[in-house]
Amino acid sequence: MLPRDRRYLIVTCCIGSAIVNAIINGGLGWGLTHTYPVLPLWRIPGVVADIAGTAFGVTFGTCLGMVLQIRRDLKAGRVGHVDASVLSPGVAALVARFPAGILKRSVGLGALSVPIFALPVTLGLAVLGIASMNRVPFVTLKAGFAALQAAMVTPLIALAALADVSRKVNRLEAEPEPSLAPVD
Repeated sequence: MLPRDRRYLIVTCCIGSAIVNAIINGGLGWGLTHTYPVLPLWRIPGVVADIAGTAFGVTFGTCLGMVLQIRRDLKAGRVGHVDASVLSPGVAALVARFPAGILKRSVGLGALSVPIFALPVTLGLAVLGIASMNRVPFVTLKAGFAALQAAMVTPLIALAALADVSRKVNRLEAEPEPSLAPVD
């Protein structure tokens, strides 16, 4: 993998997506809770329901957004085609198991993110005996949670989107060009 591509995955996908998701989810948390000075842990609206929704939404939105972002960044030369052969076998195998198609990938990985990311936070809050959260600590938790999750999932989703583009390019290159010669 070229240094440019590693830098793209670290700076743009990890750090950049963490910052963007912290701002988006912090703003959503602040805006949606303006009438709730205290949020209960186990009700709707409440902390657990929101964290589960955030876990789904961060991955779902990242899958949708990365398709467009990767195309734009490839054209601009910010990232190049990344072949699976340059990835570690574990990462290549994981990315290869992602569902094909933008909508299937978005929904599938979004649903998978709920138990992977929201469950540990929920268990942690329950073990700590937290029954409710004030608005500011909740918004801080939501923003930090979204930032951490985005930093973890975005590079993998970007690699999957790059693999999709690479497969399309390889398929187009393998197809014979149509002949412009007249047919008898």
